[in-house]
Amino acid sequence: MDLPLALLPGESAYSLVARFHMMSPYNCVKHTNQILFGRELIRVNPFLPGHIDNLARLSGIHRAAFSVTASAHTIVAFGLKHRAKRNGLFEAEITDNGSEIYEKGRIAASKLSFGHMLKSCPACIAEDEMKYGVPYWHVVHQLHGVTVCPVHNVLLHQTLAGDGELNHRYVLPDIEVNSILKGFESSYKLSKYVAELFMFLQQQTPVGSLSERYKAWLSLKGYLTAGGRIRWKILKKDLKRYWAGLFGFKQGQVPPELGDFSFVPRLVHHDTSTHYVRDVLLMGFLTDSPVEFFNIPLKSEANKILPPSESRNKVSDVVKLLNTGLSLREIGRRLECSIGFVKGLAIRNGISIDRRRQFITVDIERAVWRKAFIGQHRSDISEFLGISVGAVEQIIQSHSGLSKWRRHLKMHHKMHLNRTLLRRFMESNGNATRNEIKRQCSAYMWLYKHDKDWLYAQLPEAQVTGHRPEINWPMRDLMLCNKIDALNGTFLSVSAVDRAVDGHNWLLNYSKKLPKSFEKAKALVALWK
Repeated sequence: MDLPLALLPGESAYSLVARFHMMSPYNCVKHTNQILFGRELIRVNPFLPGHIDNLARLSGIHRAAFSVTASAHTIVAFGLKHRAKRNGLFEAEITDNGSEIYEKGRIAASKLSFGHMLKSCPACIAEDEMKYGVPYWHVVHQLHGVTVCPVHNVLLHQTLAGDGELNHRYVLPDIEVNSILKGFESSYKLSKYVAELFMFLQQQTPVGSLSERYKAWLSLKGYLTAGGRIRWKILKKDLKRYWAGLFGFKQGQVPPELGDFSFVPRLVHHDTSTHYVRDVLLMGFLTDSPVEFFNIPLKSEANKILPPSESRNKVSDVVKLLNTGLSLREIGRRLECSIGFVKGLAIRNGISIDRRRQFITVDIERAVWRKAFIGQHRSDISEFLGISVGAVEQIIQSHSGLSKWRRHLKMHHKMHLNRTLLRRFMESNGNATRNEIKRQCSAYMWLYKHDKDWLYAQLPEAQVTGHRPEINWPMRDLMLCNKIDALNGTFLSVSAVDRAVDGHNWLLNYSKKLPKSFEKAKALVALWK
């Protein structure tokens, strides 16, 4: 077959390989892999493929251009805030072993499951068939967070992949998809923003701190105080209203754990690597497009981070001044640090400080401790006692071991919740196999990571494959000979003969075990050459 095979507009790497496979006369996945990658056992990931060198050679373009055009590389790298991590992702993509790509892209570390599937738009399929004569998989449809076609506002059709489904196969989208459903408004907004960000990143790479841009937009919209703190209750309420109806309807949708938006403060205050969907949920709430988001002017000087040695010196200076009896405000003014920082150091070092006891009395502090000990949330304690969340946090931190105890309680609460979810799923799906439970029950992976022994004790027995009788190859050889003798028509290859007798590639893969039928097939092909 002639190479290269040109990429169609917006085509994904998996789709390119699938088109190459469909054009092959052998109709054998292993043969296709051997030609393209030099190995038979290869699986091309529809979202973030590896083996970029081989794929770029197939398309006839440079590997960097192929990575930007035919995979989710640019938008995954956008979630990696450090150059070294972005370089590590690209190095993993060009190696012959693609097993580290999800690790380098922080996809696995994000603990978000978007399912394993191929997605297609029925409207795009019809247009592609009309323009190019073949339907194909669009790379933008495969992006995490895209559940609706950003062009036609049509719910994407999902073809399940992975274990037990479409696996180690190359297929093109079905052109007879009749169900065309309009997407939800919130799903369309997210899908459109992800697609626009993907296209934006193909053209340019934003520079500067993403955290500073978040702060600038939040300040502009009134969600940031003069001291740089987030008005969290108001912001969280507005975020939930804006993205209402988005989370967790079925597999492939946005994971429901993102619906509490607990990741937002970390995004605002720290430039840390994360899954790009978290960034898009905040960016899409603040602006209508990525271009608008990145056009906001930033402060001329970014906040400076003290080197470790200077930071240690400042801590020792604070402790010295606290022992002299100076007020928190005066120490903060002299050393150019916040009052909260000074107060936290005082509590951790057991230095008594003047407090506003008209608000935080001994009884209130005792009440905070009791409620924190039984695991109540900081916000609930704050609202019940009429004090700030910061005051509650200070009291919790001042009691040795209390924070560790609360983490212990939280873990056991999650364990109880996930155990209950698994039991309910197994009760309502009594005949479900282990693989079905893994794919359909959201509690499975949490229990696998944190409570594996209990999980395995609850799962049904693993199904044992039944005994398969030994194949009678001489009888199969005779059967194929009879079928080949009955053929009429023109056959230019052995694989064409194999398809005509419904051989399932027997003549190609087991020619030594089927010598008579293989010779008859070669003789039939020779008649037409």
